[in-house]
Amino acid sequence: MPRDADRTRRNILSAAIAEFASNGYAGARIDRIAARAEVNKRMIYHHFGGKRVVFEAVLADRLTTGTPNAELVRLWMYEALERGDDDIVRLSERTTLAATRIDAIRAAQARGELPSALDPALLALARAALEVFPQAFPQLVRIVTGRRAASPEFDDAWNTFLHEWQGLGTRRPPTKPRLRLDRDRVSRAARRPASSPPD
Repeated sequence: MPRDADRTRRNILSAAIAEFASNGYAGARIDRIAARAEVNKRMIYHHFGGKRVVFEAVLADRLTTGTPNAELVRLWMYEALERGDDDIVRLSERTTLAATRIDAIRAAQARGELPSALDPALLALARAALEVFPQAFPQLVRIVTGRRAASPEFDDAWNTFLHEWQGLGTRRPPTKPRLRLDRDRVSRAARRPASSPPD
């Protein structure tokens, strides 16, 4: 591909990433992508073929990265809304990336840094959920904590929490005294008729 054509394609893809991350598939417009990329709309159809192909190119470009950010999280959400778990873009690549994370968790379990009783794949999923939640639902972060998800204060507090949470498996939680329940007395009390109210 000639250098100018390659640069045009990259500009279109960059513009499309911003457009789809902001508006999702349904709300994205080829006209706005063309304006962002400073190209004629016909060039988008020439290089990609249409809106759905551009969207798939955006997913393929961004969803194989290992570092979640606000843009990536929004694309994940739009991907879920548009495609669910069918016809996943770059499935093999992304499965390999997930396997690398699961292997890292298995290694941490073998070193005693994480609880060995937990399924490593589910633990990887739980980690991913915790990492992306504030970016996916910033309104809930503010409601619950009073801080904005994008603020440095929340970011520091959240990262500290994640670090401490992930280390819980290496420490035995304090044992709480068990409440002894007299089941016979509870059963008798449940059958006892209520006393009549005073006249």
